[in-house]
Amino acid sequence: MNTKKGVILAFLIALGIVFQLIESFFPIVMVVPGYKIGIANIVSLFALYAYSPKDMVIVTTGRIFLASLLQGTLFSIAFLLSVSGGLLSMFAMILAYRSKIFSIYGVSILGACFHNVGQVLAITYIYQQYFMQLFLPILLALSIVSGLCIALLTRQILLRMKGKLGLWKTSI
Repeated sequence: MNTKKGVILAFLIALGIVFQLIESFFPIVMVVPGYKIGIANIVSLFALYAYSPKDMVIVTTGRIFLASLLQGTLFSIAFLLSVSGGLLSMFAMILAYRSKIFSIYGVSILGACFHNVGQVLAITYIYQQYFMQLFLPILLALSIVSGLCIALLTRQILLRMKGKLGLWKTSI
């Protein structure tokens, strides 16, 4: 990795942390407790399409660890939920991206869906409360909407930034 790319990835991690911190200040009152749109996933999706899956993993894991460190939730239940959802989401997004079947919208929706699946599995395992799985259909429906919104915003950013960073490999 060259210096320019390292600096850009560091800025993406910082921007993701800022998005995550801002989103934590505005809870969305929903039927499902703890639901968030996932604005910080814009930087992960951007890193995936602008650079590579490896760079998306760097940005996403860096954002999750550093944001939880700044919020004082490192190794807490919230952190474990974030990690479990983030890892499953990254795995699904990388597979969908590499398959070349899905557009950016499909990749984002799959990432949002698998993030919620990972969190529900983690909360079920941690608390041994299987009724939490009853929230999954509602979360999956909400993740379609949030995945579309994140993909729309990311696609617009990618179109406006195309060629500016000099490392474009894929079409959007």
